[in-house]
Amino acid sequence: MAQTHTDQHGTRVHKALLVIGFLALAGGVIAARTTPATSYEIAFYASTPTLFWLGIGLAGLVGIGVGFTAVRDTRTRQASMLLTGSAVLSVVALPVLRGFHFYGPGDALSHLGWVRMFEAGTLHPASMRYPAVHSVATVLSTGGALAETHALMLTVVVFFALFLLFVPLCVASITNSGPAMIVGILSGLLLLPINNIGVHTTAHPTSQTIMFVPIVLYLLFGYVRDRGERYSIGSVSGIGILLGLSAITTMLLHPQQALNLLGAFLLISVLQYGYATFRDPDHPINRHRLLYDQTALFTLLYLLWVPRLERVRVAVVDITTGLITGGAPGTAVAGRTVSLAVLGGSLEEMFVKLFGISLIYVIGAGLLIVALLVGRLGRVGSHGRGFVQYLILAAIPAGGFFILFLLADAADQYFRYFGFAMAIVTILGAVAITISIDRLGNLGTKPVLSVGVSLIFVAFLVMQLLAFHPSPYIYQPSNQIAEGQMSGYETAFDDREEEVQFAGIRSGPRRYVAAYYGTSSATAETFPGSREVVPEEAFNDDLTGAYDEPTYIPVTDADYDREVGLFQELRYTEQGFQQLDRSTGVDRVQSNGEFQLYRVDPEDTDG
Repeated sequence: MAQTHTDQHGTRVHKALLVIGFLALAGGVIAARTTPATSYEIAFYASTPTLFWLGIGLAGLVGIGVGFTAVRDTRTRQASMLLTGSAVLSVVALPVLRGFHFYGPGDALSHLGWVRMFEAGTLHPASMRYPAVHSVATVLSTGGALAETHALMLTVVVFFALFLLFVPLCVASITNSGPAMIVGILSGLLLLPINNIGVHTTAHPTSQTIMFVPIVLYLLFGYVRDRGERYSIGSVSGIGILLGLSAITTMLLHPQQALNLLGAFLLISVLQYGYATFRDPDHPINRHRLLYDQTALFTLLYLLWVPRLERVRVAVVDITTGLITGGAPGTAVAGRTVSLAVLGGSLEEMFVKLFGISLIYVIGAGLLIVALLVGRLGRVGSHGRGFVQYLILAAIPAGGFFILFLLADAADQYFRYFGFAMAIVTILGAVAITISIDRLGNLGTKPVLSVGVSLIFVAFLVMQLLAFHPSPYIYQPSNQIAEGQMSGYETAFDDREEEVQFAGIRSGPRRYVAAYYGTSSATAETFPGSREVVPEEAFNDDLTGAYDEPTYIPVTDADYDREVGLFQELRYTEQGFQQLDRSTGVDRVQSNGEFQLYRVDPEDTDG
């Protein structure tokens, strides 16, 4: 009776804490929503209201604390999971909460251009190689009466929410020991696939595909356990239909990552065949439904869809050329190392910030695999052991492509495959942590253990949260695009002299051209100077001497803050920006406070 009274008291305390946590979360979200970003903010985290961080910080602490101390499988623990997940998701959704006009100055702008072409009817989804993200954004835009920019940002949040939901479901499918769900949720909240090199928090179909991977894996686990006795239509089961649709969806999200999954399906089918032919017929994998039909369908549709796309053929040629020419692997990383050293950072520092927690999960996943191989994997059922084997195989194609693209020195493409692998490592690492905690004892009866584990995950989350979005913390500018910046480019394009080319600071205006005219429109493909870059030496000394013909140079507040503030004049100096308004032959022809357009006319110089 005393124990029951204690449990009831603990439940009341937990409920009171959860109320406080949800109120703190609501207060933080309101603080962010009522403090919109009115101009470009290079420091993503520092510019966010302090009340937001206090609110989600308290919510996260309460959620994690209650999650590890509450009685298992109760609504109190479920509420704690919801609280923690909502707190972290609000950080991911900050660009939406703070009313950013758009988020993502690179690929995301090109994808915005495709969304606008979808809405205008100038591009059909079937003519694109990966139309799914753009189609979702178009549905949200037209159905919800949202601006295309906001619809695309919201689409990104939706995919993150799917990842956070299905990672713990995958973990619980493998092991139901101890705190499987809470560890699975917290592991998903770390968003280990995000590295801000090849996988991003912006509209980036590769990244959205990786966020979708746990859904396919969860359905795969359910499919192989279901022998088709229930919910079947002939030889087709409901979960089989869902698995097939999810696999096809990855192909429409991004063929590059879908190929990783196709490779996983093939290897799992081979494993099932091997066990059926050479191993004990009583082995759990032999009690699984065969994946042959799903693999055959996936392979057929992939071969029908992908090879017809010109971009795919170009990519194959580029990778083959890179392997034959034997470029130095890791050139992109080496270049960034030099820049980091100039800015006072180091590769080691960046590794800890971006991959420190990932390394811990890799080690955990490795120990789990070793335990499986030596037959010492406890607290995992027979089906779970089979699922672990499937996940190991699922990571092999991505690992192989990572090495292939690294050897071919394919820019930062190999980090995309690393991100895919980390989606699988997240699940395996969470299983390893769950088993380890369960071996140490019942969290509910060991307060010291509960507090210790809670603090460890709090530290993990803080480290990861700081690297979710680009910021000076990781020597990157914010991905925010202010309204004045976007409208400045649009006005410049409307009022330009068509024969005069453009040139940009660090990069040409190609992405804005794509967003405004449509990525694959004729105007975008023939736009004069869309990829031209202002020479650094000329910008900092004699700009007019670098051009023989009139040239437009757009300059934004974001350019100045990035080059002078963050990058400490590494390429473009403050003097260069100042001389734009003083040099003969350089005229400012447009300005809105956040965007200035200069026209360089060599004929107006004294020489």
